[in-house]
Amino acid sequence: MLLDHTTAFTDYQPVDLLLDLRLHDAEDQAAARSRPQQGGVLPGTLIETECGFKQARALRPGDMVQTFDGGQREVVTIRHSVPRLTAMVHVPVGALGNDAALELPSDAVVAVSGDLALDLFDLPVVTVKLVALIGHNGISTALPQRLARIHIGCAEEELLWTEGGLVLNAGEPEDDGFYSLLSFTEARQIVAAGREDHSACEIAVEVTSDEDGDDAAFLGLDAAPLPAFDPIDLLFGRYAA
Repeated sequence: MLLDHTTAFTDYQPVDLLLDLRLHDAEDQAAARSRPQQGGVLPGTLIETECGFKQARALRPGDMVQTFDGGQREVVTIRHSVPRLTAMVHVPVGALGNDAALELPSDAVVAVSGDLALDLFDLPVVTVKLVALIGHNGISTALPQRLARIHIGCAEEELLWTEGGLVLNAGEPEDDGFYSLLSFTEARQIVAAGREDHSACEIAVEVTSDEDGDDAAFLGLDAAPLPAFDPIDLLFGRYAA
C-alpha cells in the first residue's frame, strides 16, 4: 500500500546493493592481505633450471627448476609482491657455501646443511631467515633498498639452487613446512658455534707458533742468524764447496 505523501515514489538505493559494495571491498582487502609479505627472491636472482641459470623474473609456470634434493621440479605458481623498502644482508664468499658475494633480503630463507645442522639440530638440513645469521662467517647488514619480490611455488615445498651455489626457499616460508624453519633463538646457536670454532682455531695457531719456537731453541736453529744470501755470490761461485 502506497503512503499518502509526496515522497512515496522518491528514488532510493537498495540496501542489498550497499551490502554488495561492502562485500567486494572486503574481498579486495582480503586479497591484498593474502599477497606474500616475506620470503621469496629478488627479480634478478639467478635460479638454476634445466636450461641453465635464469633470472627469477624470467621464470614462468611450467618451467623446470633444480631443487636441493628432488632433482628437476616443475614451477606451478609465480607470484609477485609490490616493491617495498627492504632491509638487506651482505653474504661474503663462502659464508653459506656460496662461491660469490651476494646481497639478499634480510627475510630470505636459506638452507644450512652438513655437519653444522647435524651437530646442532640432528637434522641433515634446516632453513633459517638470513637476518638471524648476521655475524656468522662475516654475514653483515647492508643498506636497505626498495625492491619487489618473486615467490616461486612448486607442487611441494622445495629448496632451489641459486646463483653462487646458495640454496634458498623461493616461496613463502611456512612454520610447519617439510624443512624445519629455525626460530631466531635456534638460529643464533649457529652464530655462537661459528664463533667458538673461530676461537678454537686462534688458540691452535698460537700453540703451534709456540711449539715451533721451542723446537727451534732446542735444535739451536736460532743460535745464529743465517748469512744473507746474494744471487751474485752464487753466480760467481762464492758458495762453492
